[in-house]
Amino acid sequence: MDLRKLGTLVAVAEYGSFSRAAQAVNLTQSAVSQQMSDLEAQLRLPLFDRSCRPPRLTRVGRMYVETARAILDAHALFLERNSRTEISGTLTIGAVRSALTAGLPEALHALKSNHPRLSLRLVGSGRLTTELIQEVRSGRLDAALVVDPPADNRDLLWKSYAVERFYVIAPPGTPGLTDDEVLSAAPYLRFVPILPGEREIDAVLERKGLKLVPEMELDTFEAIVLMVGAGLGAGIVPGLYVPRARVQNMRVLPFGDIGLTRELGIVMRRQEKKRELIDLLHATLARVRREA
Repeated sequence: MDLRKLGTLVAVAEYGSFSRAAQAVNLTQSAVSQQMSDLEAQLRLPLFDRSCRPPRLTRVGRMYVETARAILDAHALFLERNSRTEISGTLTIGAVRSALTAGLPEALHALKSNHPRLSLRLVGSGRLTTELIQEVRSGRLDAALVVDPPADNRDLLWKSYAVERFYVIAPPGTPGLTDDEVLSAAPYLRFVPILPGEREIDAVLERKGLKLVPEMELDTFEAIVLMVGAGLGAGIVPGLYVPRARVQNMRVLPFGDIGLTRELGIVMRRQEKKRELIDLLHATLARVRREA
């Protein structure tokens, strides 16, 4: 597999068109188009819908972009672990509250252990995605770990490192065989919706016809886990919190269908000078989450 073509495919996905990707990878637009045609022929898969202008990634194309990212991340990590070139510099990042426990501590520890001269500054932690994105745009942050891609990404790049389903968690012994029955059998601990993905939880409950009256409204998933652990009710949390729930012998059931997910990723400026350091952090985060 030609890593250059995989890198070009990821660039097309990130920049949204062959022409903008060509500028990013220092190729002509025709060369980018030829590489993508070669890749489709090699894979025997239709990665692009060329009836659109500009061509759009197909569903299988979007799926393969994540495979390409994983291959490139694994290659970058191999070189990073075996290279004699010492990596140095300062990377200033922010993170939403839930990202602080989503593999970030382990990733930061791994990077610091492997690269003692690399300075990692975590600031603006626990803030909202919208606030952190503005900090990235203004240059006060080199990058930010946020939930779901920014709606307006003309000047930003987004790289996903984890996709999570949502789950119902409830105290041991809570009756019910389905997520609907468990939620209806216990006091409902509602997560206060701020982000689009969080509002989607309420939308799924509405589609299910579940009219739950919240016993509590909490502003962190950590708080929901604590309250469920104290036997105060049932709530809905991302998959990140499921291992903690299982350790406490809580009931855990998938919520809704597999389409209800949230995505964790890194956002940066398109012309970010520290792209290599951010890519290294992204590769480490993706590895940590895969190994979790």
